[in-house]
Amino acid sequence: MTVTYRPHHTAFTVSDLEASKAFYGHFGFRLIAEWAKQDKSLTITHLQQEGGYVLELFHYAPVADAPRPTFTVGNNLPQVGVKHLGFNVPDLVATREEIIAAGIGEVTEIARGRTLVDYFFVIDPDGMYVEVVKDSRGLHPSAPLLLSDEQK
Repeated sequence: MTVTYRPHHTAFTVSDLEASKAFYGHFGFRLIAEWAKQDKSLTITHLQQEGGYVLELFHYAPVADAPRPTFTVGNNLPQVGVKHLGFNVPDLVATREEIIAAGIGEVTEIARGRTLVDYFFVIDPDGMYVEVVKDSRGLHPSAPLLLSDEQK
C-alpha cells in the first residue's frame, strides 16, 4: 500500500492568542476549534484556511509575558529546526502593498532567493518571520532545478 501524505497543520506557541488569531486571519485562517483549560493556563486553537490547511496555536498563560524571541530574516537559518511558514501568492507586489496597508506587521523588501523564488517576509506578533512568495518556476520532481553558487 502506498500512503499519500498531504500537509495538514503547523503548530506554533504564541504569547498573545488574540493578536496571533488576527494576524493569521489576514492569511485566510479562520477559527474551527478551540480547547481551553478551565483555569485558562493553556488554550489550543485550530485555525483553517479554505483549502483545509490548519494552523495550531498553543497559548500558555505563564509565557504570555515572556520576552519576545530574537529572530533574524528566515528565523536563524543556520540553526537546526523549523524556520518559517510560507505562502504562495499570484501577485507579490500587490500582496506586499496590501499587507503594509493593513499594518499587520513589519515587512521586508522583495528579494530573489538563491532558488529563484521572489519573496518578502512579514513578522508576526511573536517575531516569527512569515514568508510570502511568488513561485512561478513550474518545477517537477522529474526535472529538478539544480543550482550552485558557481553559476552566473
